[in-house]
Parts: sequence; C-alpha cells; structure tokens
Amino acid sequence: MAKRGDGENLLRFAVDGRVLVMKKQIYFILLLLVTIGIQGCAKQTGLNGQDDPLPSDEEEEVIVKTLCGVCRQNLQRVNYSKVVEIANNIVKNDIPAVRINALKNKGSIEQVIHNINTFSQKGVKVLLEQPMWMEMFPEDYEQIPGPNFNVYKMSDIDLDRFRSFINGLLEQVALHTPEDALIGFELFNEANWGDFNGDLQPTSDGKGEIFMLDTPLDKPSFADIYAGIGKYGKCLEITRTALDTHFPKKNVKLISTGLVSSGYWDNFHWQINRGISLVLPDMFLTILQGKHSQQQDKTNYLRFADAIGLHSYPPLEDDMVATLNNYYFDPINAVLDEPMPFWLTEWGFSRNKFENNGGEAKRLQYFRSFIQAIETTGNTETAFLFDFDLNDGYRIWEDGALLESGKIFQEIKINQ
Repeated sequence: MAKRGDGENLLRFAVDGRVLVMKKQIYFILLLLVTIGIQGCAKQTGLNGQDDPLPSDEEEEVIVKTLCGVCRQNLQRVNYSKVVEIANNIVKNDIPAVRINALKNKGSIEQVIHNINTFSQKGVKVLLEQPMWMEMFPEDYEQIPGPNFNVYKMSDIDLDRFRSFINGLLEQVALHTPEDALIGFELFNEANWGDFNGDLQPTSDGKGEIFMLDTPLDKPSFADIYAGIGKYGKCLEITRTALDTHFPKKNVKLISTGLVSSGYWDNFHWQINRGISLVLPDMFLTILQGKHSQQQDKTNYLRFADAIGLHSYPPLEDDMVATLNNYYFDPINAVLDEPMPFWLTEWGFSRNKFENNGGEAKRLQYFRSFIQAIETTGNTETAFLFDFDLNDGYRIWEDGALLESGKIFQEIKINQ
C-alpha cells in the first residue's frame, strides 16, 4: 500500500479492466531491465551492432574528421585542357582533395605548377608527391630494370644534387601557387619495395625477398637497402629545411614515403611470387629512427617528417578495425619513439574483387567500412582513395560518369 504523500510518485495502469498502482522508481527499474534485454537480443542477432560485417545502406554514417581525397597521378601525360576536365569532374563529385605527382618523365615544373593551380582555383586541396627523379642522381645516371619498369636505386642519390633539385622545385611552387594550395609534400612513392626502389632486388631464383625486424643489417642482400634508407633520412632532413624556407608558415606538411604494407595476411605470397622484394614498414621506420641495435648512425630522421605516409589495400574482412590495426597501424606504432599521425596517401579495394560479389554496391559498402574504421582507430589525418579515373582496376570514374562506389565522397560530405 502506498504511503501518504507519495501520490506524485505513483503510476496507474489499466490491465484487463483492473487498475494497477506502481511506484515510479520500480517502473523505471523494470523498464531499464527490459531495454537491456532487447539490446542483448539485438547483439546476438547482429542487429545494428558491432557484429554487423558491413554498414547497411540505411545505417547512419559516422561523423568524418579525416580529410578524404582521391589520387590522380601522371597528369604529365595529358594536356592542360584534360587536366581542367579532370579537376571539374572531381569538384562536381564533392571530392575536396587530390594527390598528384610532381616531376616525372615527360613532365616539367611549369606543368606541375599549372596542375596545382587548376585544382586550387576550384577549391581542391593538393597533396604533392615527388618520386625519385633523375636530377637527384649523378649526371649520366642510368636506371636499372625493375619488376615492371626501369627504377632508380635510392642508395645512389647524390645528396648535393638532391638538395639543389628540391630547393628549386619548392621555391618555384611557393612563388607561383596560392599560399593555401598545398596541404602536404610526400617524399617518394613506395620506397620500401622493389617496384619503385632498385635497391630491393629479387633473389637469385627470381623470388621476392621479405626483410623483417629481425633482418641483420649485414645481410648481403640488405646492404644497398640499408644504405638507401640512410640516404632517405638525409633527404627528409634536406626537404624539411627547404619546406621551412619556402613555406615559412609551416602550412605544408612533410609526409614520409607512402609505405607498402600489404601481404601480412597471406605470408607475402603475392610479392614473393612476383619477384618484388619488400622491407616491412616497421623495419624501414626502425632504421629511419636510428633504433636498430646494429646501426652506427643513431639519428632519428623520422622526426623531420610531420606524418607517416602509408598505403593500405586490405583484404575483404568483416572486422575492418581489427584488420587495419593488426596489419597496418599496430606494427608501426610498436616501433615509434612517439606517436605520429598517419596520412593514407593510397587506399582502396580493386574492382575485380566484386565482379561476382555484389559489384559496385558491395564495393561502396567496403569503402564505408574502411572510412568508419579509420575514424574509429584515430590518428589518421588524411586518406586518398586510389584512384579517380586512371587505373582500370581501381577507378571510381568511368566513361564520363561516377561509379556507384564513388558516391562515398557525397556521403562523407554530408557527414563532416
């Protein structure tokens, strides 16, 4: 029976024609228990819970803090009007940033400047990636054959010529582009594997070799690689000085080479079978920081960079957060002297994985899953999808139209 004075704390219910009286406190306790039970059922069935393999079309997207852009390399191969057309297509599909390369074969500083300005005038921020280039090497230097094309050996860089080239490039870019056009400068592309660095040679039987944290520095096949990473550290230091000179407001971040990180999940069979040798990112960055027990030069050259460049092409796994942590972020974070942000200067899922597996709609779901994952893991400042329209196996723009998977950028815009 209710006590006198408790009238305001009572609830009355009509059940089968009878009036039930219940204290409000008891009612809300029962309501809480029922709610917890419903949530438990939802989790067991995978209803909108973390057990869902992929976000559904109807599920509300997370708020996106990461700057998400797209890669569009090799603009030196097309004329100016085509660059403008590409930029217009990128803008009209709500893509706010683009990764382009600086000087490469058949290119010029004038063309690089024009490309930057074309995107900047349309409000698209630019990450500029400078690959290894002939003006960084001794005069009359000759490239060597690589797995797919001729490559430079990073260990052969002439530091004086590198300093002259990088200063000239950044000076011209600073003089002839808007102050806020560039957001980052990435030094070299995938310098930790044989497809872009001739220091990494295949074995005598044509197989790719994998160099891990336990690789001794005096291993014969690692000698040039070790020397090359040492040269790269000095190049980072030179580039830091050049950026501070020509961009004194420090609004252009220096990004270390986009490191190849794929292969852990299948014991690197892809690289080994194709004769493409690889230094794992944790080993590359350990040496770059001067932390390997056998190193003589203990200089931490990584400190000259503002962020770590990383390339991520993960397998189609349900738990994308665990996949990215296990195969990409955790091994690197474990060797860092102090936490550093990541710039995913390439990421993606190839189209052939979805040919008989849901097509572009399923690819879009994995794009969503990836973006949600990097938001969850944190410490990723930018992510550039590979690619816009150049590579048939990865593009999101084809025959004058955006593929369904490319709608990810419209969703990101809405949720930023």
